[in-house]
Amino acid sequence: MKEFSGKTYLIAGASSGIGKKTAEYLTEELGANVVLVARRGDILREMAAELPGDNLAVAYDFMDLEHVGTVFDECEKAGIMLDGCIYSAGIAPLFTLKENETDHMLETITINALAFAEVGKCLLNSCCVKEGASVVAISSIVSVATTNRQSAYAASKSMLNTYVKYLAKEALGKLRVNAVLPGIVETEMYRKLREQSDNLDEKTKKNQPLGIIPADRVSKMAAFLLSDSADFITGSLFHVDGGFLLK
Repeated sequence: MKEFSGKTYLIAGASSGIGKKTAEYLTEELGANVVLVARRGDILREMAAELPGDNLAVAYDFMDLEHVGTVFDECEKAGIMLDGCIYSAGIAPLFTLKENETDHMLETITINALAFAEVGKCLLNSCCVKEGASVVAISSIVSVATTNRQSAYAASKSMLNTYVKYLAKEALGKLRVNAVLPGIVETEMYRKLREQSDNLDEKTKKNQPLGIIPADRVSKMAAFLLSDSADFITGSLFHVDGGFLLK
């Protein structure tokens, strides 16, 4: 897509998983530049140097809700004008409600949802965001389904979906805001779970008939929502779930 050439997108949660894959897709396949944001500055700086384009690495921990604006300050200092944002920061602890610990619950909700609300506020108020910029949040299909041991994760992603709709409404005419709700995706997180669970792939395919989703499929959906082809789409939640809800 030539329309991405020279444009710049902020990617929150860029050091691994869907965020990393989306950074690679936008730069290597579509010719965009990226602002990479995550906790591990060393990984981000290496990525920024290796990926094609004029990229920026900003180390930030989204558990810190009070200073999210510093990420946008760094963009301003670098003379960057953002064409959009992908919010892929997130954690997915597994525990039942019986095992629930307040710290784990609050951490999950903070990173997965509350920090997105702060990012949204900055996108609305910052002078380094272009008019008509597009925002894509990476949610999860479990936000609209009931699974096992994922109450905090599912609740946080449901909250994220709500913030997506409210930000879309408040930003009409300035930003487009949508979410992608993936099913089970082949990421580092899933590979770690595979090591901890016997026959995980077989169990997964019973719940997700089309199979485990390659991360680049989610990246391509996010890129579509960033593109001019989606210029009349806002406030929507898109399922990319491999048939999960049809099981």
